[in-house]
Amino acid sequence: MAVGMRPGERIRRYLQLGRIMSAMLTAGIAIIGAYSTGHVLSPTEFLVFMWLGFWFHAFGGAYNEISDYRLDSMVKELKDKPLVSGAINMTQAVGFTLLTVFAGILALALFYPSPWPIIMWVASYAAAGYYDGKGKYTPYMFELSLGLTFFFWAFFGAAAVNPSFPQGITINTIAVALVIFIFAVYINWGNAMKDAPTDRNLHVPTRAVAWGYDHRQRLGPGSPHILYGLLIKLCLLVSYALPILYPLFTSDKTHLLPTRPLLFGMDVYTLFFLFFVVPTQIWVVYRAVGRHDRLWWTNYIVADIFLTWLAFSFMTVMVIGIFGSIFMFLLPLLWFAGTTTLMYGKPMRVGL
Repeated sequence: MAVGMRPGERIRRYLQLGRIMSAMLTAGIAIIGAYSTGHVLSPTEFLVFMWLGFWFHAFGGAYNEISDYRLDSMVKELKDKPLVSGAINMTQAVGFTLLTVFAGILALALFYPSPWPIIMWVASYAAAGYYDGKGKYTPYMFELSLGLTFFFWAFFGAAAVNPSFPQGITINTIAVALVIFIFAVYINWGNAMKDAPTDRNLHVPTRAVAWGYDHRQRLGPGSPHILYGLLIKLCLLVSYALPILYPLFTSDKTHLLPTRPLLFGMDVYTLFFLFFVVPTQIWVVYRAVGRHDRLWWTNYIVADIFLTWLAFSFMTVMVIGIFGSIFMFLLPLLWFAGTTTLMYGKPMRVGL
């Protein structure tokens, strides 16, 4: 680390290392997983999940920075990253990463020391560590291992508030875990398209590299890249629809959260799925048709996260209502605006 760096600057650089600007997205996954069981979180429980999500996200971000140091050093847009710039050295980065694990263990031991929450917590960290360290360099696991991290993290939220887990699991919880898994798979599809030239030089086996994508290439509707993206989004839509489809095949309502009728006998969840989730998810794929550079793909990923997070936030509308779902959508946005203002002097989107 640079000699004479002020304490405030040192903290800012460590927060950048942990990519904490989007930490409430990670916290929100476990929170929505908890709500999907039908449990309404107390203020204390909500804050504990925020704490756990913050440190889990910081772990993934810091370890990812360590693993991607060589790759990031080759991208001129990333020259100000803490490790690339030399503001933090590798030893300090490893120490910070270990701190993130310890902080999570401490909160877990204090608030959720039961077997299943611990198992899901460990599985989440293991999947995140695998993704950062090995998954990105293993065929197909680049696309899948980040999703597995969040899949287990959603179940961690459900297990933490449900003493009878896994017996008390709902179809809504399964849907939440599947949707966040597929959500992450699509984000990494976009990341692979964004970083295709660099990944090719470093022999990172993404689908974009394997199928020969280049930023000079114009993507058509029949392109394997577009068809792959469409397949991912169709899987997301089917997963999202599970609470709607489940009653059609069984009369058992034990594992289904109660619906809230809104109009013509249709509940809020179904209406939102039909008139927002379906069209926006298909539109996102359609937007990828054409010729795009790295900056375009960066903006594209942000737009997809925005729309899909809104859809994901509404998956527990049956438990916390419309205004509660809107708050879950706004939480990471407000956090992002606040933390980037503190670190950069104004709300902004940092380089990805």
